[in-house]
Amino acid sequence: MISYISGKVLKNNIGKNNYVDVLLPSGIAYRVFVTSMFNFLEEGSQISMYTSFQVREDSQTLYGFSTQEERDFFEELLTVSGIGPKSALSILSTYSMDRVKKIILDGDSVLLSKTPGLGLKGAQKVILELRGKIDFEKDDLQMKGNVKLGELKEALKSLGFVGKDLKDGMKKGEEVLKGGDVDIEVLIKKVLQD
Repeated sequence: MISYISGKVLKNNIGKNNYVDVLLPSGIAYRVFVTSMFNFLEEGSQISMYTSFQVREDSQTLYGFSTQEERDFFEELLTVSGIGPKSALSILSTYSMDRVKKIILDGDSVLLSKTPGLGLKGAQKVILELRGKIDFEKDDLQMKGNVKLGELKEALKSLGFVGKDLKDGMKKGEEVLKGGDVDIEVLIKKVLQD
């Protein structure tokens, strides 16, 4: 089981199947399928991510996430009958983990069905099967700013930010959020701009 990977980005493929080829210090490279949150990565940059290793009859595939919680939620999505890794990754590329939890809590199958390849029946199944399983903390979901800052911190750490650089990045993120709520991808891009 491969649960964490850290190395240099050889290739970042953005498209229908987002993936990152990660070269480990040992000289071995792994292809890791990722959410759209990783689209901003540049080739040659350092990356660390939590992974979920999925073995099927015809394939062995790695899926990467910026936080352990997101990886665990991805694996929770896989417990829904009819939801495979590609569908689960598509859900987490369309909405943040906290947004998906809120959608499930609200029972909004129409909004969840906007995920490419999921459909209304698939969305209803996800809501029906996960609603009672996941421990939803409403208060946490309502604290958008803190959730976004937490996601930002994990993303910056996975990019190798530590110490003063991490602190400065978080400060910049707080300033951006004071101007209004933004998607996590936009927040990360703004923080990474000089």
